[in-house]
Amino acid sequence: MTRVAVDGQRWLDRGTGAPTLVFLHYFSGAAASWQWVMRSLESDFRCVAIDLPGFGQAPPLPTPTLKNYSDFVWEALSALGVDDFVLVGHSMGAKIALQVAARAGGEELRQVILVAPSPPTPEPMPNEERQRLLNRHPSEENAATTVENSTRLSLNAEQRSLAIHTHTIAADSAWRWWLQTGMHHSIADQLEKIRVPVKVIASPDDPVIPFEVVQREVVDRVPHAHLIEFSDAGHLMPFEAPERLAQVIREQVRSGAIAS
Repeated sequence: MTRVAVDGQRWLDRGTGAPTLVFLHYFSGAAASWQWVMRSLESDFRCVAIDLPGFGQAPPLPTPTLKNYSDFVWEALSALGVDDFVLVGHSMGAKIALQVAARAGGEELRQVILVAPSPPTPEPMPNEERQRLLNRHPSEENAATTVENSTRLSLNAEQRSLAIHTHTIAADSAWRWWLQTGMHHSIADQLEKIRVPVKVIASPDDPVIPFEVVQREVVDRVPHAHLIEFSDAGHLMPFEAPERLAQVIREQVRSGAIAS
């Protein structure tokens, strides 16, 4: 894979304290999508959020694959000096997090926390919705529709603006790869390699990835997985309920530290 540099415009690094919490964003998001969650956690932990290639300010991968995204994350962690961490992935970022965890060796990765995860098996999406996303990108109107369709709680003006902006600036190659290939690719055969606890935060009110899909395709398939129900919010939890989500993450990280 062609090495992609990590620089100050492509990641957020805030706070101190161990372990480091590493955040991977959702499809059409960016590192900045996690900023409200990080605000509630940075007094207790070092928090690092990365622009995944093709999103935010990061250039796309020459050949996008889940493995190459995983390689990019490991390279980014090395560049940022992260060697003792909990990986937190949202939606697309959750599927990439599972790929990262399947490669982990040694003791550097303590735990994986999946938020409204895209499953390790093919993610269901109505063909009509997929075509809307493919055929009308980039478009602020289309982005606004996506944000509206993905949420159950209201976003403030700053959050809504960011969610629309990151949607419109996503690179076309990364955009099409996920919708046409990435979300359909199964890594179920690699899940047995995951050796760390996996916490799955999901909402019965998620309009994007049904709760029963998360139970069947994530919790029931991933070793050491435990489901945490996060009611009332929609798919964009880091925007809709960041303080509540941060508290759940804090509790899971601390309970994991006690358990270890």
